[in-house]
Amino acid sequence: METSLRRAGRALAVAAAGVLLAAGPAHASSTQVSVIEDEHQMLELGPAVQAGALDDAVALGADVVRANVIWSHYAPSPNSKKKPKGFDGKDPNAYPALAPVDGLVQGAQARGLQVLLTATGPIPAWASRCGGSVATRRTCKPDPTLFGQFVRALGKRYPTVKMWSIWNEPNLRAWLTPQYSGTTLQSAAIYRSLAASAIAGLRGTGHRSDTILLGETAPIGSRPGPRANANPEPFIRAVLCLKANGGRMAGAEARTQRCTGFKKLQVKGYAHHPYTRGGSRPPNSRVNAGEITAGTVSRLTRILDQAGRAGRIARKLPIYFTENGWQTNPPDRIFGVLPEQQARYMNQSDFMAYGNSRIKSVAQYKIIDDADEGSFQSGVRMLDGSPKPSYAAFQLPIWVTKRGSGVAVYGQVRPAADRAPLQLEIQHASSAGAGFTTVKTVAVSSLKGQFRTTVPSVSGGVWRLRWGAVTSRQAGVGT
Repeated sequence: METSLRRAGRALAVAAAGVLLAAGPAHASSTQVSVIEDEHQMLELGPAVQAGALDDAVALGADVVRANVIWSHYAPSPNSKKKPKGFDGKDPNAYPALAPVDGLVQGAQARGLQVLLTATGPIPAWASRCGGSVATRRTCKPDPTLFGQFVRALGKRYPTVKMWSIWNEPNLRAWLTPQYSGTTLQSAAIYRSLAASAIAGLRGTGHRSDTILLGETAPIGSRPGPRANANPEPFIRAVLCLKANGGRMAGAEARTQRCTGFKKLQVKGYAHHPYTRGGSRPPNSRVNAGEITAGTVSRLTRILDQAGRAGRIARKLPIYFTENGWQTNPPDRIFGVLPEQQARYMNQSDFMAYGNSRIKSVAQYKIIDDADEGSFQSGVRMLDGSPKPSYAAFQLPIWVTKRGSGVAVYGQVRPAADRAPLQLEIQHASSAGAGFTTVKTVAVSSLKGQFRTTVPSVSGGVWRLRWGAVTSRQAGVGT
């Protein structure tokens, strides 16, 4: 299936060589894929809404659709403390409730989208190694063998899915408990056992060469304590059995974290959610020790490189941003930023990621705001379906910086087909609301439609990109 925007990307072929000014040399990050996630629209509201959301993902220019496959949503008798008699967790037909995921995989792939499935809790009560109520068991000490069976069933059921990740935000209590026993981190060892079982399940069902991602970590936590969330930096170090200086854990520390006999984790990348304070601050905001956001991704690369040297994972493991976004006001009157700020922060984050060759994907969560104002209001559409400024900002990112006597313009044509030759206009206006004039036409043919080029200085004003009938947001220098 090919949308009109993708057809336009093919139709706007490069004109005569003398007419166009080529963009600068290809950047190492010009292969970054764009991830869209919205389980409510894509899994919970029926086939028609699912199809509309997938069409929107294509129109926006996404390459990958991510979905959390929540174990308790699809397992039989999830509120029972005893596993159903005769249930075979490895059987892909033992989960008839997976029909919406079937539709998502089929619909996305029919539209040329890749699918990233994240097998995750909350879990059926019978899969917990904890006692207590059903509610307590939902996140408490999942049985890694049973989880591995669930992942094995997913691997068999979805042979065409080639991207996988293991657990959502395992450093947060909402998804995995206990995080701490007193001030001793426990969740890392629990997660490591879940990851090892899941990796074995995928590799044993024909997915050995797939992109299997560790992590899906949240960007912030809190100080150690009985009801704390773990900051990602100490959590990741503990998962990989690394000391604070990057060496291998040993002695009592290694025993506490169950690191004895550590086996190299066979993963192709690390997934992370680089939100800044729940999506309420600029992407380059200062953060606290132990936190990892878009502006402090070097903390993550440092840990991964230390782990690679220690033989815990492959060397120079790529990083995938698989969930990110900014809340808007309206409707979030507490944490939301203005819709225009959301669009700006989105493009600033794109530009920052473009400059880091280790980052292989950027992400947007969600497409449409949640009905519950206390939940996520980070969509590119309001609840009534009307687009925010971020809709155009996602389609045509733009970021302008000062470069000598001129400016450097970063941009991307997300909806264009891969490597489709296209021409794009860089336009300038003396002020917001004034008429725009094309100051440069750029030929773009990079894999994902990204470019960076310089433009002679034009005093003040605002800039935008135009590709056919699609225009970007209006951007000032550094805004």
